[in-house]
Amino acid sequence: MIPLESSLENIDGSFQTVDRLFNEVGFNLGGGYEYDHGYYDKALDWEENKEHQAYLRVPVTAIEGSIGTRQAVLRIGKPFVLMHKFRKGPAKNTSTGLLSGSFNQFTEPVDKDAGIDKKWLERAQSELNQLERRFNQKL
Repeated sequence: MIPLESSLENIDGSFQTVDRLFNEVGFNLGGGYEYDHGYYDKALDWEENKEHQAYLRVPVTAIEGSIGTRQAVLRIGKPFVLMHKFRKGPAKNTSTGLLSGSFNQFTEPVDKDAGIDKKWLERAQSELNQLERRFNQKL
């Protein structure tokens, strides 16, 4: 994980506005968000076999209400770049029972903090600059 400096850090906005601005430039609110915090992600390696291992991630915290609701107010945190190297094939030490297989579809990353190539850092900075411009135009 490599943190990036950003003018977006500590900006507050309504959930609807923040979500729309992130979505307009290709970020998605990660499905594992909680009521009080979450992450907007953008894959950086879209042309690399669609495996999506390099991401620009921007954390958000609900300072009012709950994430996903109209009345929520979000504060943007410090963006960072991360690599997720995933296993090929089945994960070791997993149960393959019918019930387990129904729920545990995804393997854990091999290395959540894998090394990050310079090209992903450069692309992350470019994508972050685009996001900052979008926020500056609309907020």
